[in-house]
Parts: sequence; C-alpha cells; structure tokens
Amino acid sequence: MAASLEELAYNKIKVAIFKGYIKKGNKLKEVSLSKSLNMSRATVKGAVKRLVYEGLAEHKPNKGVSVVNPSFEEIKESFQVRSQLEKMAISLAIENFNPNDFVELQKLIEIEKIGFPAEEQDKEYNINAEFHMKIAQRSENSVLVHYINELIQKSTIYLILFDPFYQRLDMNNTSPVEHQEILHLLEKKDGERAGTAMGYHLESTLNNIDVNQLLPNDYLIVQ
Repeated sequence: MAASLEELAYNKIKVAIFKGYIKKGNKLKEVSLSKSLNMSRATVKGAVKRLVYEGLAEHKPNKGVSVVNPSFEEIKESFQVRSQLEKMAISLAIENFNPNDFVELQKLIEIEKIGFPAEEQDKEYNINAEFHMKIAQRSENSVLVHYINELIQKSTIYLILFDPFYQRLDMNNTSPVEHQEILHLLEKKDGERAGTAMGYHLESTLNNIDVNQLLPNDYLIVQ
C-alpha cells in the first residue's frame, strides 16, 4: 500500500515539474508537498528521494532538495561531450552491426513516428534513449557505453525541463527523420557520414532547448 502511494506521489510531483508548476530551482519541501498531496511526509520523502536519484532534483547540504536548474553552458558542454562519444561509438560499432540490429532500430523509429500523447511523454524519451543505446552497445566498449548512458540520462533531464513535450505537440518533430538517416548510413557501413549525422542530430536536439527559460549563471534566487 505504502509503495503504491509513494509511486503516486512521485508521478504527481514529476508531472508538476514537467509542466512547470514546480519551477526549476524551487525547493521540494516535504511538509508543503505532503499537505498538497494529502499524503504522509514519509511517502513524500520516498518520492523526492527517487527524483534525486533520477537527476530531476538535487540535495544540497543545509539547503534541502530542489529541482535542478542547470546553466546553458552546462547543458551545451554535456551535449558536446555526448556528441563526440557517440561518434566514437559509431566508429567502433560500424563493423559489428547485424541485420537484426537494423530491424530493431527501424522498429524504434516506427514507434517514434506514431508519437505519444502528452500524458505518455516518458515513452518518447525512453524510445529515443533506447535507439542511441543500441548503437552504443554495438561498440562493445563497456566504458564508452557507461558514459554515453550517463550523458543520455543527463540530457534527457534537460529536455524534460527546457523542451517540454506538451509544448511540442504541434511542432514538427525531426528526431525520427534524423534517426532514419543515421540508420541508413549505418546499413551502408558509412561510419564517417553516420557520425556526422549523429553530430547534426544532437546539435538539432540542443537547439530545441528553450534558452529563454534559462537563468544567467550569476542569477540569485532569493526565497
């Protein structure tokens, strides 16, 4: 019973962050949240811990837990490193792909093309992550796979916070087209062009982040 309530609290807080009801940088106060959700502090505490584990929130000594609020420089640097690592993964993986790998990647693209309703936005991010991870795993370099996975998780958090799915429902989602081009080049065993396509894709993703929502590095939050 307690586990299901914690799951419910977690989902409600997460949706509130997605929709901007709880702003970036805002504290996640257990007392206030427990009152708003009509749940115990213990239940809310478990939900908040999960958000910290996922990277949507962070704990700072003597300051409590707040929704993460990265600077644009931090976001840009993460995408720059991710781009280089994924290009490296392609160069190592290009001779390791088999027909079944291409079938699986194509299935993910087809799911992307169908799209998801706003209440299932997590699925879009999961499908995108799975596409990139399948390519990385074929590099057969466990260290590289580990760091790419970390950066995918981090950049997904940035997209959730600054490129909300519900705001893009009427926009043209270029991700399936860009993924299709990457897959086409992988099938041709053209590692160099596939790496270039991957770099373009990640740059396009970075450019979709709404920089107007970002605060300058020297901004002070006074509460």
